[in-house]
Amino acid sequence: EYQPFKLRVLGSNPRRPTKSLASRALTHLDITFMTLGKSFLPIAIVLASLIIGGSFYAIQINKQQSIERQQQLDLQEKHRAEEAKSEQDNKEFVAQRKSDCLDIYKTESDKWNNVRGWRYDEEGDKCMIRYKDDKPKSDTQCDENYPTNINGSFGLTILMRNSLCKEGEFENSF
Repeated sequence: EYQPFKLRVLGSNPRRPTKSLASRALTHLDITFMTLGKSFLPIAIVLASLIIGGSFYAIQINKQQSIERQQQLDLQEKHRAEEAKSEQDNKEFVAQRKSDCLDIYKTESDKWNNVRGWRYDEEGDKCMIRYKDDKPKSDTQCDENYPTNINGSFGLTILMRNSLCKEGEFENSF
């Protein structure tokens, strides 16, 4: 009887059926994945936790910065409103003081016939009424009483008083 030629794979045992090379590779991969699978789950959990935690942290930081920016803008707006109110209050105060000064001028004009004018000094918060002097001083006397060669903050005031003196006028403050 004739028997066909049988191919025998090296390393194969006729008594034990051999696995194909692909089958052996899959078995090896299964073992590798099973080994990895045991450590893969904790690694995946840790990585997912880090990603979620990092995202949550970034969102919270962005939210906090947004809140701080809004608070800063609110504070600036409040400061501007306070400045505007303060400026408006100051304007109203100056307007009232000028009105009071005008009233003083009118009262003084009714009492005296030598009243020449008025002005409101905002820096000193004074009403200044200007009068004509019945006995004007000479230029020399005015220069002695109000020397114009003085420097500093009083220099302008003295220069103005010297000029008024030479014009035969003086001022009183109220």
